[in-house]
Amino acid sequence: MLHTSKFVTAPVAVLTRLRLALMRHEELTSVMVWAALIGFLGAITSVIFRNGIRLFEFILTGHAGSLVQVATDLPDWERIVIPTVGGCMAGLVLYFGAKVLPGRRAVDYMEAVVVGDGNIEARPTLVRSLSSLCTIASGGSIGREGPMVQLAGLIGSKLGKFLAVPVPRLRLMVACGASAGITAAYNAPISGALFVAEIVMGSIAMESFGPLLVAAVTANVTIHHFLGYSPVFQAPQFQFLNNMELIFYAILGVILGHF
Repeated sequence: MLHTSKFVTAPVAVLTRLRLALMRHEELTSVMVWAALIGFLGAITSVIFRNGIRLFEFILTGHAGSLVQVATDLPDWERIVIPTVGGCMAGLVLYFGAKVLPGRRAVDYMEAVVVGDGNIEARPTLVRSLSSLCTIASGGSIGREGPMVQLAGLIGSKLGKFLAVPVPRLRLMVACGASAGITAAYNAPISGALFVAEIVMGSIAMESFGPLLVAAVTANVTIHHFLGYSPVFQAPQFQFLNNMELIFYAILGVILGHF
C-alpha cells in the first residue's frame, strides 16, 4: 500500500508544480505586456508635457525653443515680468486646486511604491503638474523631469486600478511608470530601470527588474520616434592632447571620491 501511495502522489505533485510554473509564466507574460503599454503611455505623456511647456512659453514670450536662448533675446523688463506672471499663475493653480480638492494631496510615486498601496490620485497630481508647467515655461528654476516622472507613475497606477490588480502588482505598475518617465526625461533606459529597482523598490530581482526594463525600453523607443535621437543634454567636445592626462584624471577621481 505504501508503494502504491507513492506512485499515486508523485504524478499529482509533478502536475501541481507544472501547473504553478505555467501560471507563473502566464503571469510574467501578462506583466511584461502591461509594462510595455505603461512605457508607451508614459512616453506619450512626457511628449505632451514638453509640448505644453513650449506652447505656454510661446503664449508668454512669442517664441518657442530653448528657454535660455529665448530669455537671452528678451528685453530686460520682460525677463522680470514674464517669470513673475508665470509664478503668479502657478500659485493660482495651486490655490484654486486646493479649493476644488480639499483634503486631497498628490502622492509621490516613491511614496506610492514604498509605503503606499500604489494608488496615486489623478486630480492633485494634474494640478501640481500644471503649476509646474506654468513655472517652467515662464523661466522658473525648477526641472521638468519631476512632473514627467510623476505623470508616468500616475499612468501606471490608473491602469493597475482599472485592471483591479492586487496591491503588490499595482506598486510594480507604478514603478514601471516611473521607469518610463525617467527614461523619457533623461534618454537613459538602463539607468532609469536600475534607479527605480535599486532606489525605489530596493530589489533587482528579475520578477521586478524585467518589467521595469521593458517599460524603459518601450518608452525610449517611443520618445525617439517623436523627439529624435539627439542627446537630451549637449556636452562640449573633449579631446585628449596627451595620454599622460589620464594620470591626472585618475588622481582627480580619487580625490573627489573622498568628498
